[in-house]
Order: sequence, then C-alpha cells, then structure tokens
Amino acid sequence: MMKKTLIATALMAAISTTALADISGNVGMTSDYVFRGISQTDNQMAIQGGLDYEHPSGLYVGTWASNVSSDFFNGTGNDPQIELDLYGGYKGKVNDNIGYDVGYIRYQYPGFDDANTNEIYVKGNYDNLSASLNYSDELDFLPSSESAWYLAAGYDMTLPVADIGLSVHVGYSFGDAFDVSVNTPAKYGLSNSYTDWSVGLSKSLMGVDLGLTYVDNNIDNADCNINICDAKVVFSVSKSL
Repeated sequence: MMKKTLIATALMAAISTTALADISGNVGMTSDYVFRGISQTDNQMAIQGGLDYEHPSGLYVGTWASNVSSDFFNGTGNDPQIELDLYGGYKGKVNDNIGYDVGYIRYQYPGFDDANTNEIYVKGNYDNLSASLNYSDELDFLPSSESAWYLAAGYDMTLPVADIGLSVHVGYSFGDAFDVSVNTPAKYGLSNSYTDWSVGLSKSLMGVDLGLTYVDNNIDNADCNINICDAKVVFSVSKSL
C-alpha cells in the first residue's frame, strides 16, 4: 500500500508540474527565410514551425525548423535542405519593466554536420526596447572556423490604428569569422563585418498572424556574389498552437 501511495504521489506531482508549465507551438509560411539580413532559401518560400516548453521557474527549452536552400552550403552533394534549431535557457524579470534571458542555441543541418553551429546568447528588454548579444566560437554555417558575435537591438509597439504591430530591428555581425585577414572567404564572400536592419508590420486576423517586413543590409555586392543579400519585402502567415 505504501508503495502504491508513493507512486500515486509521484504521478500527481508530475501532472501538477506539467500543468503549471507553459507548452506552446507555432507553424507558418513565409515568402523568404531571412536570417540576419541574408536569405537562407535563395529568395524562395519557407515552411516553418516550432515547439516551446517553459517552466514557471523561468527555465525553458524549445525547437524550431525551416527548409533552407542547399545551394547556401558547399555544394558537396550532401548539402542539407532542413535547418533544425535546439535551444534552452533561463529568463526572468527584474521588475515590470526590465526582463532578461540567457541561453544556448544549436543550429543543426541534418545531412551536413559540418555546418552545425553552437551559440550562447544574452538578451534584455526595457519596456518595448530590447537588446541581445550572441557569440559562437566557430561560425560553421557561414562557413568559418573562426569566432563571431551578433549584436542586435529592437523596438516593438502596437500602433493606435487597428491593433497593428510595428517592429524595428538592427543587427551587427562581426568578429574573426568576418575578418578577411584571418578567414578564408565563405562561398558567398561575407568576409567583412556588416549591419542588417528591418521594419515590419503585423496583424492578427481570425486567429492567424500576418506579417509584412522590409529587410536590408549594407553588404557590398562584391562581398555577396549572388542576390541572397539583396533588400526585400517578406510576407508571412503563422498560427499559434
């Protein structure tokens, strides 16, 4: 009887913990998968989705996936067509206005392990303003065996008209991975530090989230010899699960 009671107590505790945790998911489609100002799908459409688990303590884990263009990689014949991200971390609040988030993310490319990349990150926000810093000791998805940093800032707000969201972003990629003096240029150049920026509008309509974003960067045409670095307008539709 004691054994059964202990088992029942353990099960109830597990159920209670799961109930307190926040599990969420999303699925969507975008006219182009743009990452840090550069198309990952050769300016083509992408289907994407993710799943997140957040504990009341602030700990979280999650995964996210998207199709990518195999042409972005080395052309060895086994280049990937899928990006699968795994991440986890801890986030919390100092007060109602200030929040923070520290974590780790692994970018995986099934079928081409040479591109798998690890990053650590720290993020913070003050009301609608946010900032983040990512670091990788080897930016293999570039591809480069050198280290890299990504510094970003953003501002999000809801416009007073029709509950339309406005999002502004600017990011800066730098480090040895972008230093031509120490790094063999990647397949598409990108051997210099660069800045990317975007301005987006979003609207929830009948349970679906719609987005329209202008994306650009200051990468010189000579440093990106195909049009994956061009300015573009990206349309997206997604659904939270």
